Amino acid sequence: MSNKTMNSSALERLNPRQRKAVTFGMKTGEATQHRPLLIIAGAGTGKTETMAKRIAWLIACGAKPSEIFAASFTKRASKELDERAQKAANAAVGNVLVRLPYAGTFHSIAVSLLNEFHDCVGLGENFTVLGRDDAADLMDLVQARSGEVGKNSAFPDPHLCSEIYSYQRGACLSLKATLKRNRYRHCEEYAKPLAKLFASFTEAKRSQNSVDFDDLLVLLGELLQHPTVGRRLRRRFKYVLIDEFQDTNRLQFKIVKLLKPTGRGLTVVGDDAQAIYSFRAATVKNIRRFSESFPCSAKVITLTRNYRSTEPILQASNAVMSLAVNAFKKELWSKRKSDQLPLLTTVADEQVQADHGVRTALELREQGVPFGQQAVLFRTSQQSLGLEVALRRAKIPFQKWGGSEFLESAHIRNVMAVLKWWQNPRDQIAAFRVLMLLDGVGKATADRLAQELCKPKFQKVLSRAVVPNAAAKQWKALVRLFGRLFKPAWPAALEEVVRWYRPYLARLDSAERRKADLDQLVALGGAFGSCREFLTNLALDPPGLLAEQKLSEENADDLLTLSTIHSAKGCEWKCITILSAMDGCIPSSKCRSEDDIEEERRLLYVAMTRAKDRLEIILPRRNFQAFRRNVPAATVYSKPSRFLPQEIHGRFERRTASTQHAVSKASKSTAMR
Repeated sequence: MSNKTMNSSALERLNPRQRKAVTFGMKTGEATQHRPLLIIAGAGTGKTETMAKRIAWLIACGAKPSEIFAASFTKRASKELDERAQKAANAAVGNVLVRLPYAGTFHSIAVSLLNEFHDCVGLGENFTVLGRDDAADLMDLVQARSGEVGKNSAFPDPHLCSEIYSYQRGACLSLKATLKRNRYRHCEEYAKPLAKLFASFTEAKRSQNSVDFDDLLVLLGELLQHPTVGRRLRRRFKYVLIDEFQDTNRLQFKIVKLLKPTGRGLTVVGDDAQAIYSFRAATVKNIRRFSESFPCSAKVITLTRNYRSTEPILQASNAVMSLAVNAFKKELWSKRKSDQLPLLTTVADEQVQADHGVRTALELREQGVPFGQQAVLFRTSQQSLGLEVALRRAKIPFQKWGGSEFLESAHIRNVMAVLKWWQNPRDQIAAFRVLMLLDGVGKATADRLAQELCKPKFQKVLSRAVVPNAAAKQWKALVRLFGRLFKPAWPAALEEVVRWYRPYLARLDSAERRKADLDQLVALGGAFGSCREFLTNLALDPPGLLAEQKLSEENADDLLTLSTIHSAKGCEWKCITILSAMDGCIPSSKCRSEDDIEEERRLLYVAMTRAKDRLEIILPRRNFQAFRRNVPAATVYSKPSRFLPQEIHGRFERRTASTQHAVSKASKSTAMR
């Protein structure tokens, strides 16, 4: 492949810095084991396009697609990167179909490799991937079987236990060190029983041939340290590319180093100013110390031209981050000029803030901006409750990101449990959930039966089981169902399970809506080639899989989006409103260290840089403070966020808002519809 051909395909429409990042370390027509490359890609600077073109460049220069390990952090991001890279590579090599077998999330790539080498880490062939709720359920089951732990009512609940266990492994810390973290310090007295519980939980997973999310990464690390498989994988993956590197935890960086001990052939892309996931054990230190992490020095290329926002929005965002500590220094800029400065709006209290939010949404719609191109962002989900009430009163349609997910609902989880038990007869948590559906079966009976039935020769064991008389008829129907599941092709098996489950819907509220949910689940199952593929993908990234399905059934363009800032990362809207930008909210009152404060600054920066054309930040003078630690609930005076000091107010247009005309405008809009 000639360099001239590449210039006319993969490099067109790239700016000079993007082009430098795409071609770094490559000789004409030859992909090399270049020294490590760190691309600092500011918000909206074309990070995904740059990564996709770099993959295309590698392939055009002779790299095989199977030699490329390309990891992103969400299914949506990995799918977009994969599609763009394939398109660019196809064009670069003459419209030849190019597939990237190892492009995906860290976890999905780990599943592929563990399927290939499962026996090297002690897994059976058809292992189950536990979703987060399933892992918490198994933790609960193990905890209930534990005598000492089960008797202590003050012991951390299963979800908190799962969170502690996950953080410990992602951060590569001891349990003692994990419990010294501020968020877990109240659990320090339970260190010994927690250690016993986690050991039992690990044993339970292994005995049931199951793995949780963190196991996928831990076991991938074990594979890479295996004396023969590790060498084989390092030879296979000559080129490793990691997206959103600021979101990696220590375990993920360990995997990267095991793949590329010298750093040669490694490219990472990220932005330390958007590192906001320390609660998941991610550490900004990975990207800030990347250059000194390998024997050979890393090349650093910074992308600063922003293609999303207007110049005034970027100047305000730059001003917020200019006060950050130990950050990579960069100034985002744009050719999108505008006379409209970001708005810094003072309101009396949270009720006025809610009414102002309604008025703003209606005014923007009247100016030609659909609700679907507007978003309201906030630090925590509770901060939008007043606005939700006001929006319903004004009959403004909205969607909220961060509520109950489709797959978390009881009827969906019940159907999925049948499929999981069928696929992996050793899966006791799936068996327990299915058995709890039967009449006359309580927790103790379900637990006993789950342990008795999760054995080889599954169908024969089921047919000989002794269940309570009240459940006899239902049990026969369930045994017949499992017998039928071995016959139809996928997704007919899913349809069989849904048909069997429908009578149980009568026990739940909103049966008609739940029937529609089951129809949606069947339609979703048709997108996959097998039951195993379906279950694995839903366990790895359920929200990403279901968002497009649900939005296609609704008029998504006419829904105002309400979202936590964390959920909004990676998205963009024409108009953004940020609620409650005051100390105690941004930064959170829970911050205890300078690192915590700095992450909160980055959180505000992420929120600001989601805006394309219009940005408004609201500052309530008073806010409601809930009861906490013997301090009574009260409405208190608040200070503007310390991240918006007086010296940067020149980057904003200051104004004060009232509730005037909010109700009348809402009524007018309703009448128009």
